[in-house]
Amino acid sequence: MQKSPANPSAYLSNPLQKPEGVTIGIGVTSPSPELVQMFAHAGFDYVLIDMEHGPISIETAYRMVTATIGTPAEPWIRVTHNDAAQIKLALDTGAKTIVVPMITCLKDAEDAVSYAKYPPQGIRGWGPFRTQYQWQTNMLDYAKRANAETSLYVLIEHPGAVRDLDAILELEGVAGAIPAPFDLSVNMGFSDGPNHPEVRKTIEEVMHKIKAKRARLPSFAITPEQAAEALRLGVNDLFLGFDPMYIQASVQLFMASLAKLRNGA
Repeated sequence: MQKSPANPSAYLSNPLQKPEGVTIGIGVTSPSPELVQMFAHAGFDYVLIDMEHGPISIETAYRMVTATIGTPAEPWIRVTHNDAAQIKLALDTGAKTIVVPMITCLKDAEDAVSYAKYPPQGIRGWGPFRTQYQWQTNMLDYAKRANAETSLYVLIEHPGAVRDLDAILELEGVAGAIPAPFDLSVNMGFSDGPNHPEVRKTIEEVMHKIKAKRARLPSFAITPEQAAEALRLGVNDLFLGFDPMYIQASVQLFMASLAKLRNGA
């Protein structure tokens, strides 16, 4: 954790070096099954396919999910928005975990659970025609297991969700809540980002509440400093940023090394 993403090989060695008891994930915003496959084989516990901020269609998301077959990594999908059709299609790719953005209140979280679960717990439509292959089972067995074995995480990105957090965490079907520092800071009215004292205080309060109610405490960390702070707060499910960061850092590192060689350093 102390190493900078400017040395991406520190994160992509195999096996991945992880603190004991901590799961590590990475996000992919590029529409690339090949990238998912590379990260999945690198030792990450899960790969988040980011449809919210990446130009990824549901067809491509399905191919990205299948790229995790035969690897230790679970496929997660962050959907574009809190929508019944979007969540149903994401689960039908075979994804094990769905992350729902822009939760603003308890009602939003209740809706997300309903969209993600088969009746009687929810309203998800039945049709796991391709899901059975990812899960290496048949459709009927998948349908029996899905409500218990798929997970739903909600992103806490709005002051309203912070106010309703206790009730959100009590919902059956919500595996966890994830504070999203940048969106939360903007929605709190602080354009200078998550380092604002009020934002930091709010995030700490959110994380303490989650830790008190859930065994898993997830958090985003897109810099080594954020990762260290998250671990200090007891995070045991750490999300380490997105593919463009690592690709850009790797290229910059290579070019800097090349410049030193050319200059005789």
